[in-house]
Amino acid sequence: MTGFNANIDRVIPVTRALLGDLRQQTAPGFDSLLNRLEHAMRYCAADEMFIDDPSVFQTLSGFFLTAGALAIGGQAGIAAIQMRRLNAAPMVCAVPGAGPDTQTMLKNAGILPLTFDPGTGDNPDIIHLIFEYSPGLVPVAEGVVPRSNRFIVSPVHDPSTVLIPGEKEDTFLEQIATCRRAFLSGYQYLRTEQEFVAAAKQLLRIRNVHPRMRTHVECVSGTTPPVLSMILDHILKNTDSIGLNEHELAMFTQAPGAPDQGPPPPASPVALVRDALALAHATGVPRLHLHTFGYYILILKPGAGQPELSRDALLFAAEEAAGAAGGRGPVLSREGLQAYADIRTEFGPDESPGIFRTGDRIVVVIPTLISHNVRKTTGLGDILSSTAFVADPF
Repeated sequence: MTGFNANIDRVIPVTRALLGDLRQQTAPGFDSLLNRLEHAMRYCAADEMFIDDPSVFQTLSGFFLTAGALAIGGQAGIAAIQMRRLNAAPMVCAVPGAGPDTQTMLKNAGILPLTFDPGTGDNPDIIHLIFEYSPGLVPVAEGVVPRSNRFIVSPVHDPSTVLIPGEKEDTFLEQIATCRRAFLSGYQYLRTEQEFVAAAKQLLRIRNVHPRMRTHVECVSGTTPPVLSMILDHILKNTDSIGLNEHELAMFTQAPGAPDQGPPPPASPVALVRDALALAHATGVPRLHLHTFGYYILILKPGAGQPELSRDALLFAAEEAAGAAGGRGPVLSREGLQAYADIRTEFGPDESPGIFRTGDRIVVVIPTLISHNVRKTTGLGDILSSTAFVADPF
């Protein structure tokens, strides 16, 4: 099963003409969008910006009303489609309050949406703006490997889109009783301590559906420091697995209260391993998966599965992500091979290719497969995380 943030994505290619049009707009929200987008493009980073003013987001959406193409989006929606493509088993996507078009798109993909709708059926579809860009439209920052990526502009969802209605919890747990994996996301839309406490209780009930149930929480960029703190305290400390990219890792490891100003300069592979280890220790989570350009890092507690099988799951997920990106290739990442060499120098020797022990954790590192002239960047992290999570028999 997946949950809780499935929506519709409007996928928009970024061109010089589009950047020029954005620079001429004077309505609220356009300056912030352009500045954050160009910052992400300088670092070729996967970033996300949340708009909490509905009128501002409506204005931005109206500007792009005829642009791009529509597709199922949200981490839960993208992961559900990926898992359905890989497996003929029934696929359930828990999406409280999903709109009619979102439900139809999920059903057409062979996925059962659980909306907990009392029958009114008047929930609106939520459409996010996904900007896919290639390097070279703005100068790339020094030390950054030029690559294609995506930038997301999202409205802030109501917390009810993440929380299962209390009176529906028992029925929901019965509906997922045959599931052994739960890929969960959307917690960035919660705002209060009370909401996070309720979400954590529901997460623990999902974990207890079956002794073999494993839960994974996928993180996002652009979250405020107070929400980050509550995600860390209530959600990440109560799950079996975490997935995130290097920007999201930096958000959790930077100084408390520091504002999120977009993607930071790229960190070295050794620094990323150390930060991933620090977050794994802070949460106590058995499995932490970091996906970054050129290589993937997995932090495991001893006893949380077999490292060799976890490594193989990452290799399989790398093939899936490269295939989803399209383009030419794929080829083994030179940056990933260099990262592996750097990590091996610091933490080696490896006891099996790509597997290292440091203190009370196991570090798994693999170089990725890179597709050139990719046709898609949206959702690759979710495809990667969900595939590696389900394929890992931990």
